[in-house]
Amino acid sequence: MMKFEINANNRSIEANFTGESSELVIKTGENELRFEAIQVQPGVHSVLMNNRSFVVGVCPNEANRVNINGTPINLELLDAVHLHLRELGWDSLKEVKAGLISAQIPGLVTKIFHGAGDEVSEGDPLFLIEAMKMENEIKSPIAGTVKRIGVTEGQTVEKGTNIIEIE
Repeated sequence: MMKFEINANNRSIEANFTGESSELVIKTGENELRFEAIQVQPGVHSVLMNNRSFVVGVCPNEANRVNINGTPINLELLDAVHLHLRELGWDSLKEVKAGLISAQIPGLVTKIFHGAGDEVSEGDPLFLIEAMKMENEIKSPIAGTVKRIGVTEGQTVEKGTNIIEIE
């Protein structure tokens, strides 16, 4: 059984997926949805869900967008790893548009790519942090000038420690 969170149209459900023969079963609390899907052409599937039929098209240029019976829907599917990282606060960095970048999880700062006074663009690598036996590259959420660096390479930091300030 695999645990996921499905977000669509401002609604969110937690789902446990199980594969039983050719069926996909999604259990959400007390409810159970049973799916069978047949690909009718590339990117288009005929889906039978609890004895109801749907045509589901996957948009090739937008990974999180599907059309169900002609109605476009944006989907976000979070697996167990992403759910755990969110619990640790890791996903909030992508929403930050301020210039203070702090550690989203405890770890070891292994590399700092810029110094005070350096210009950075949105998406430029700022630093590497090693956490849970994985090295994560943290990128700049904004363009600007590095105002201050609050740690040194090789320093262990706690969640919330201010690493870099950009203005």
